[in-house]
Amino acid sequence: MSIGNNMKKSDSGFSETATTLSSMQQSESLLEQILSFEKIYYENLKQYIIKYSRPLRRYLNPDEIVDLFQNIEKISAISDSIVRQCEKLFDTENVSNIPISLIYQSWSGVMIDSYNSYLSRSVQAHTTLKQCQNKIAYFLQIPMEYISREISEFILLPIRHICLLSDLFQSEIIANSLVINGVDRKIIEDIRLLALQANVILQSSCANQHDSTISTLESSVYCAPNVTLETSQDTTLQSEITSTIVLQRTNKEPWEPKRLELSDSKLLFIRIDRTDIRSSLTTSVCLANVVHIQEDRSNEELRLVVAATANKSSKHSSVKMIRVHVRFEHTNEYSLWFHHLSHAIQQAKDQSWSKKNELVI
Repeated sequence: MSIGNNMKKSDSGFSETATTLSSMQQSESLLEQILSFEKIYYENLKQYIIKYSRPLRRYLNPDEIVDLFQNIEKISAISDSIVRQCEKLFDTENVSNIPISLIYQSWSGVMIDSYNSYLSRSVQAHTTLKQCQNKIAYFLQIPMEYISREISEFILLPIRHICLLSDLFQSEIIANSLVINGVDRKIIEDIRLLALQANVILQSSCANQHDSTISTLESSVYCAPNVTLETSQDTTLQSEITSTIVLQRTNKEPWEPKRLELSDSKLLFIRIDRTDIRSSLTTSVCLANVVHIQEDRSNEELRLVVAATANKSSKHSSVKMIRVHVRFEHTNEYSLWFHHLSHAIQQAKDQSWSKKNELVI
């Protein structure tokens, strides 16, 4: 499913070149950032709903469906409404000064209630997945380890979204000295409190994931009488992420092939060059400065919105947002890197916050 005309795989740009990260800073309005963020989130939700929650209604009983997917359809509808509201606001004269309340106020009450309900039942959702994953794999004819990973990502998607949305608001306040009214402040604070709950859930999920994955791989496949199913024997558990070749660009610059590595809370982009002089060919992104990570599953692309400091030599340095695009060749690499990056970014933020006070609105 494609999002926008400028994101087709046929225009991937493998033969093009790009300039360095330091020369690629282009600011966006808050409305543009929220629209892009919410649109990709909604499209990913919709894909998961079409692939899993709706088809499984034919095979699982109603209680299992409710426990597993909760109120995900309602959350999806809210996100769709927010996207349409953002698109309408683009018709206004002053896009750069659109307040947060004008985007979210109409749905803030039902949105907060829906996410509160979703967060409170997230443990039950994972428990139900463990109980039902064998028969889900059988009914959908998909390997069980794949089912476990994908539906877990589906369950965690709204939880990650609320954390990233809070990060976006906080960063915008810091970067642009955003002037907020009372309604804006209430919405930002409600989202921040939800994000605190969501972070606890994500940390717990990360801690339990390795044991859960091993348990999934060792479990037997659910089979109907006289039916034998085979699972793939090529699944490999990796404790460390390995480097891979990707296409990378920043903002709207051309794509360039690079080697992607994760090292010491930094994301490294190593330009592919015969001389192999790494010091002069490597650019990096500090993970603690990543405001949020966006998914585009249709193009196997990740987008990192990064807070970059400009004019460091000046007493009045400013912060600008840059968008780093990373496109993968294979779906399994895309999924693996998204998972590792999401947790690495959160870990880098936690380490950073331990050295300074967390911003409180």
